[in-house]
Amino acid sequence: MKPVIYLAVAVVSLFGATAEAQELPKSGKYTGKYASHQVPEVAQTYELEKGHVFVLGRSHGVFLNDVADGFLDKSEVTCAVVSDLVDGVLTAGHGYCIVADKDGDKAFLVHQAKGSAPGLIAGSFQWTGGTGKFSGVQGNNAFRVTQIGKNPAAWIVWEGEWRLP
Repeated sequence: MKPVIYLAVAVVSLFGATAEAQELPKSGKYTGKYASHQVPEVAQTYELEKGHVFVLGRSHGVFLNDVADGFLDKSEVTCAVVSDLVDGVLTAGHGYCIVADKDGDKAFLVHQAKGSAPGLIAGSFQWTGGTGKFSGVQGNNAFRVTQIGKNPAAWIVWEGEWRLP
Protein backbone atom coordinates (compact mmCIF):
# COMPACT_ATOMS: atom_id res chain seq x y z
CA MET A 1 0.00 0.00 0.00
CA LYS A 2 2.83 2.43 0.78
CA PRO A 3 4.34 2.34 -2.75
CA VAL A 4 0.94 3.43 -4.12
CA ILE A 5 0.88 6.43 -1.77
CA TYR A 6 4.42 7.42 -2.78
CA LEU A 7 3.48 7.10 -6.44
CA ALA A 8 0.36 9.22 -5.92
CA VAL A 9 2.38 11.93 -4.12
CA ALA A 10 5.00 11.86 -6.89
CA VAL A 11 2.34 12.22 -9.61
CA VAL A 12 0.59 15.10 -7.77
CA SER A 13 3.95 16.81 -7.23
CA LEU A 14 4.87 16.42 -10.88
CA PHE A 15 1.58 17.90 -12.11
CA GLY A 16 1.74 20.67 -9.50
CA ALA A 17 5.24 21.64 -10.61
CA THR A 18 4.15 21.65 -14.25
CA ALA A 19 1.21 23.97 -13.48
CA GLU A 20 3.41 26.40 -11.57
CA ALA A 21 6.09 26.41 -14.26
CA GLN A 22 3.62 27.59 -16.89
CA GLU A 23 4.68 30.80 -18.59
CA LEU A 24 2.64 33.97 -18.59
CA PRO A 25 0.65 34.75 -21.69
CA LYS A 26 2.28 37.46 -23.84
CA SER A 27 -0.37 40.09 -22.95
CA GLY A 28 -3.49 40.70 -20.96
CA LYS A 29 -5.81 43.07 -19.13
CA TYR A 30 -6.46 43.15 -15.40
CA THR A 31 -8.13 44.99 -12.52
CA GLY A 32 -7.40 44.76 -8.83
CA LYS A 33 -6.68 46.60 -5.61
CA TYR A 34 -3.41 47.71 -4.06
CA ALA A 35 -3.81 47.89 -0.28
CA SER A 36 -1.29 50.60 0.56
CA HIS A 37 0.26 51.94 3.71
CA GLN A 38 2.37 55.11 3.81
CA VAL A 39 5.59 54.52 5.74
CA PRO A 40 5.66 57.58 8.03
CA GLU A 41 9.10 56.76 9.48
CA VAL A 42 10.80 57.57 6.16
CA ALA A 43 8.65 60.52 5.03
CA GLN A 44 10.36 63.88 4.61
CA THR A 45 7.89 66.77 4.73
CA TYR A 46 8.73 70.34 3.72
CA GLU A 47 6.28 73.16 4.41
CA LEU A 48 6.88 75.63 1.59
CA GLU A 49 4.26 78.12 2.77
CA LYS A 50 1.02 78.01 4.74
CA GLY A 51 -1.09 75.19 3.26
CA HIS A 52 1.60 74.13 0.73
CA VAL A 53 3.54 70.96 1.58
CA PHE A 54 6.05 68.93 -0.42
CA VAL A 55 6.53 65.29 0.72
CA LEU A 56 9.11 62.64 -0.18
CA GLY A 57 7.71 59.33 0.94
CA ARG A 58 7.29 55.62 0.51
CA SER A 59 4.28 53.34 0.42
CA HIS A 60 4.17 49.61 0.88
CA GLY A 61 1.49 46.95 0.58
CA VAL A 62 0.02 44.16 -1.49
CA PHE A 63 -1.71 43.99 -4.87
CA LEU A 64 -4.72 41.67 -5.12
CA ASN A 65 -5.90 40.95 -8.66
CA ASP A 66 -9.68 40.65 -9.07
CA VAL A 67 -8.95 37.25 -10.68
CA ALA A 68 -7.40 34.82 -8.20
CA ASP A 69 -3.87 33.90 -9.32
CA GLY A 70 -4.12 36.42 -12.19
CA PHE A 71 -1.44 38.90 -13.28
CA LEU A 72 0.67 39.85 -10.21
CA ASP A 73 -1.97 38.57 -7.76
CA LYS A 74 -0.81 38.67 -4.14
CA SER A 75 2.36 40.60 -5.01
CA GLU A 76 4.28 42.92 -2.70
CA VAL A 77 4.34 46.57 -3.83
CA THR A 78 6.93 49.15 -2.70
CA CYS A 79 6.77 52.71 -4.05
CA ALA A 80 8.92 55.84 -3.77
CA VAL A 81 6.60 58.85 -4.07
CA VAL A 82 6.88 62.64 -4.26
CA SER A 83 3.77 64.68 -3.52
CA ASP A 84 3.02 68.40 -3.86
CA LEU A 85 -0.05 69.26 -1.76
CA VAL A 86 -1.94 72.54 -1.48
CA ASP A 87 -4.59 72.71 1.24
CA GLY A 88 -4.55 68.90 1.44
CA VAL A 89 -5.17 68.35 -2.30
CA LEU A 90 -2.47 66.67 -4.41
CA THR A 91 -1.58 69.15 -7.16
CA ALA A 92 1.19 66.93 -8.57
CA GLY A 93 2.57 63.54 -7.65
CA HIS A 94 4.83 60.99 -9.24
CA GLY A 95 7.07 58.10 -8.37
CA TYR A 96 8.25 54.58 -9.06
CA CYS A 97 7.16 51.19 -7.77
CA ILE A 98 8.61 47.70 -7.60
CA VAL A 99 6.06 44.89 -7.66
CA ALA A 100 7.50 41.53 -6.54
CA ASP A 101 5.56 38.30 -7.00
CA LYS A 102 5.76 35.14 -4.87
CA ASP A 103 8.67 33.81 -6.97
CA GLY A 104 10.72 37.01 -6.48
CA ASP A 105 10.27 38.17 -10.08
CA LYS A 106 9.71 41.94 -10.31
CA ALA A 107 7.80 44.37 -12.49
CA PHE A 108 8.68 48.09 -12.45
CA LEU A 109 6.35 51.02 -13.00
CA VAL A 110 6.40 54.81 -13.12
CA HIS A 111 3.31 56.77 -12.07
CA GLN A 112 1.88 60.27 -12.14
CA ALA A 113 -1.18 61.62 -10.31
CA LYS A 114 -3.37 64.57 -9.32
CA GLY A 115 -6.03 64.97 -6.68
CA SER A 116 -9.57 66.28 -6.92
CA ALA A 117 -10.15 66.65 -3.16
CA PRO A 118 -8.25 65.76 0.02
CA GLY A 119 -7.72 61.98 -0.03
CA LEU A 120 -9.07 61.47 -3.59
CA ILE A 121 -6.36 60.95 -6.19
CA ALA A 122 -6.33 59.59 -9.74
CA GLY A 123 -3.52 58.98 -12.16
CA SER A 124 -1.82 56.72 -14.62
CA PHE A 125 1.18 54.44 -14.64
CA GLN A 126 3.24 52.58 -17.16
CA TRP A 127 5.02 49.23 -16.79
CA THR A 128 8.65 49.94 -17.72
CA GLY A 129 10.32 46.54 -17.41
CA GLY A 130 11.06 43.81 -14.95
CA THR A 131 13.04 40.73 -14.04
CA GLY A 132 12.44 37.03 -14.63
CA LYS A 133 9.03 36.35 -16.16
CA PHE A 134 8.32 40.12 -16.24
CA SER A 135 11.47 41.03 -18.19
CA GLY A 136 10.54 43.68 -20.77
CA VAL A 137 6.94 44.12 -19.54
CA GLN A 138 5.20 47.22 -20.94
CA GLY A 139 1.70 48.64 -20.68
CA ASN A 140 -0.54 51.58 -19.79
CA ASN A 141 -2.72 51.66 -16.71
CA ALA A 142 -4.97 53.88 -14.59
CA PHE A 143 -5.43 54.07 -10.84
CA ARG A 144 -7.75 55.67 -8.29
CA VAL A 145 -6.71 56.23 -4.67
CA THR A 146 -9.06 56.48 -1.72
CA GLN A 147 -7.43 57.25 1.60
CA ILE A 148 -8.87 55.61 4.70
CA GLY A 149 -9.66 58.49 7.03
CA LYS A 150 -6.73 60.39 8.42
CA ASN A 151 -4.52 57.34 8.90
CA PRO A 152 -1.70 56.50 6.44
CA ALA A 153 -3.61 53.65 4.74
CA ALA A 154 -5.39 53.66 1.36
CA TRP A 155 -6.91 51.32 -1.16
CA ILE A 156 -5.97 51.89 -4.77
CA VAL A 157 -7.86 50.44 -7.74
CA TRP A 158 -5.51 49.43 -10.57
CA GLU A 159 -6.74 48.65 -14.06
CA GLY A 160 -4.91 48.31 -17.32
CA GLU A 161 -2.99 46.14 -19.66
CA TRP A 162 0.41 44.53 -19.94
CA ARG A 163 2.43 42.89 -22.67
CA LEU A 164 5.68 41.01 -22.86
CA PRO A 165 8.14 41.09 -25.77
